[in-house]
Amino acid sequence: MKKLDVKHTAFHILIGVYFLWVAVITVLIGMTAFNEINHINSGVNEVFLFWILLNLFMGTAIFTVIRMFRNKTILNRIVLYSYVFVVGASAGVWYLVKA
Repeated sequence: MKKLDVKHTAFHILIGVYFLWVAVITVLIGMTAFNEINHINSGVNEVFLFWILLNLFMGTAIFTVIRMFRNKTILNRIVLYSYVFVVGASAGVWYLVKA
């Protein structure tokens, strides 16, 4: 049996936490967009935008730590592209609510 590499294990735990974060912020973005498009409750949108802002802060911290590993695999590209997509979607929803 191979000895467990702590750095490798920490990287995969961070990747798992990152993808949980992506799922949570995607649901928040979807709920905010659905709420704004259907004009259900405009007062809740301010709370949703605050939650999205807090989640972007936490996601940026996780993303930065993952990038510090300097892993050159396909997983790193998936993390990069998904992060850029989530930031763009967040900016789009922010514009949708505030405009």
